[in-house]
Amino acid sequence: GNSRTDSLLNRNLLLSMFKRSQVTVFVIIAVVLVAVAGVALFATKDANRPDDSRFFAQANAKPELLNVRSAILGCRDNAVKDSLVNIGVQGGYSDKPANVIDLGWTFIPYYYMEGKYAFPQKAFVEKEFGKEIDKTFTKCINDLSFEGFSIDKKTSKTKAIIKNKEVDIKIDMPISIKKDDSVFALEMKDAPVIVNSSLFDIIEVAGYIVESHKNDSKMLCVTCVADMAEERNLYVNAFDLMNNSVLYVISENYTSDEPYSYEFLNRYPAPEVARIAVPSVPSAARSG
Repeated sequence: GNSRTDSLLNRNLLLSMFKRSQVTVFVIIAVVLVAVAGVALFATKDANRPDDSRFFAQANAKPELLNVRSAILGCRDNAVKDSLVNIGVQGGYSDKPANVIDLGWTFIPYYYMEGKYAFPQKAFVEKEFGKEIDKTFTKCINDLSFEGFSIDKKTSKTKAIIKNKEVDIKIDMPISIKKDDSVFALEMKDAPVIVNSSLFDIIEVAGYIVESHKNDSKMLCVTCVADMAEERNLYVNAFDLMNNSVLYVISENYTSDEPYSYEFLNRYPAPEVARIAVPSVPSAARSG
């Protein structure tokens, strides 16, 4: 009907409604910096604290081990927080895909590039999130050093499950803390983490934007995107970049005091330029 026709607007109108300013690629850096700036970005639910107590029960009788415990938990929590930020900035990816804008220290992926699609489904993002945690947590553990103690670990295998309003995370890394002839075996999988997160809703909105282009890259239901964002307490902004690319930023600020941003790029076909033929002036007229 007419209401459906009226809601299908071209991409230029979408941009005029959503974008805040004309930007270059360098503005991406500013957007990323805002996202990374949140130190206490996500709150872990108190539900995991009893698990921590049982996890380190054998260490509670050893005051020296309390420092080791605190350091390991700090690595875990920081790895989760930092990885969630990175997954947002990098559009659901831990490993860099083929088509990105590479900033050197981070990247932003293309979901749509002139007819080709690379939208990461939720299950894929879960695996990438797990990879990112493994990288960050392993590096943190490697950097720990305590006099008289040694820390041995197995390969980390993290499982992340993205649910409505939260992400459940279980790091599977057996750790052995050794001092003299004593060995304390710790199982990270016994200390899961639940993180408040809007990833579930964000992926739904991002998927709708990209899937809409399969019918016509120049058409998108702007009111549909606006309604989806409003229902989920999200903000959607689009920024024109060079090379017919558009940076989409889906953000929210209700799961924590700091804003969270999820970013991806679409590259659209070059607009057709009307060719205007200039009629030649007859030689007789020129000679006048």
